Amino acid sequence: MSLVNQAYRDAGDAILRHANEIAETWRNLVRGDAAIVGDHRLPDLLLTNQVPAILADIAQALKEGEDGTSPDRSIARRRRGLRFGKLRGLARYDAADLYREFRHLRHAIWRFLRQQLDWGRGDAFEVMLAIDQYLDEVIGASLRGYVEASERAAEREPPDHTEG
Repeated sequence: MSLVNQAYRDAGDAILRHANEIAETWRNLVRGDAAIVGDHRLPDLLLTNQVPAILADIAQALKEGEDGTSPDRSIARRRRGLRFGKLRGLARYDAADLYREFRHLRHAIWRFLRQQLDWGRGDAFEVMLAIDQYLDEVIGASLRGYVEASERAAEREPPDHTEG
């Protein structure tokens, strides 16, 4: 087994074993970020409901030694991202809040992996790229879901008949 495949597998195992810990760290980062104003509209369950599944998907892809290019996994990522974004759109998030949440998730994963694994090796860069590729695809789909939900919510709002 190559060093890169071993690094994928080690990172996937670590993420899978500690997904709840990573999700909790992420939740605390989001709740503590004063710039994210939409999170107060979501209880913890709705805020975090997709994150454990996202982490499990990342872990499974890494454990299988994938670099994130599997078509089946790509479809699953987009579906998960759409659901994540639609929920944020319905909660009237700002698109910047959505992106900041994913930035916090990326940081929570990297902090965790740096603490758990031997990140002095060069193959860690390959793991980083695979996780970044995964998250970039989920972010893109989330923004699409967010826009769709936001537009639908705006269509349902009664028109403003006040003159200004």
